[in-house]
Amino acid sequence: MRKNYNFFTYSFFFVTWLLTTTSAIANERILALAPHICETLYAIGAGQDVVGSVSYCDYPEAAKKLPRVGAYNRINVEAAMALKPTMAIVMNIQTPGIKLLETLGVKIVQSYPQKVDEVIADIRRLGKRTGHEQQATTLADDLQQRLDKLQRQQTKTPVFYEIWADPLLTAGQHTFIDDVLTQLGLFNVFGDVALEAPRVNVEAVIAAKPQLIIVPSENRDLKKRTAFWHKWLGEDIQVITVNPDLVHRPGPRLLDGMEYLQEQLNVKH
Repeated sequence: MRKNYNFFTYSFFFVTWLLTTTSAIANERILALAPHICETLYAIGAGQDVVGSVSYCDYPEAAKKLPRVGAYNRINVEAAMALKPTMAIVMNIQTPGIKLLETLGVKIVQSYPQKVDEVIADIRRLGKRTGHEQQATTLADDLQQRLDKLQRQQTKTPVFYEIWADPLLTAGQHTFIDDVLTQLGLFNVFGDVALEAPRVNVEAVIAAKPQLIIVPSENRDLKKRTAFWHKWLGEDIQVITVNPDLVHRPGPRLLDGMEYLQEQLNVKH
């Protein structure tokens, strides 16, 4: 009888501890301190735990209503602590204000995927850290399947990615955009430049002989940019566009952007 009592007592306390621990994880009060982090947390079902964010956290719609506690380059610690956070998920731990948050007892978790594969791994990791592992796993598995399908469509088309028009900036070596292009089977004509966003001139682009120009649709006249490249590279050059939020942010909408680019490539071909 004594053994049974000990067993049931142990079981009771173990289950109680497990439920308490799970509840504590699930009830974190989270600061999402980058746009892709906001998107990821909402996508894995942790949106209800997010109490604050930063500028440009604009997706999904619910994220627009979150209190702002700074921007990508600085955190307002007083405004952040007023929200009583228990965890802050950040892109750069060196951002001013982050160390002070940690000193004040806020758990700091970094989320800084720099490759497409790392985006999927990061979703799994944030699911575990926030108590939403099952939803994160389901999402990550779906993204991986979609990525696998894209990787089977290899064209090796030389591409120039126009990050900005004036000055003319592109994606360099070992950057997130460079990896996105590589995963799509495209060849980044400036992928050997050891700079994140090298400044180039039209003559250098002409010499690189791209067959495709990708222009993000943010803050520029797409008709003018298309006319510009047709003037310098000929009417046969392909110019396609993409929403930069889909391919610049290392979050759960990345595969939407990549699939969109692939669809445009298929249409053009």
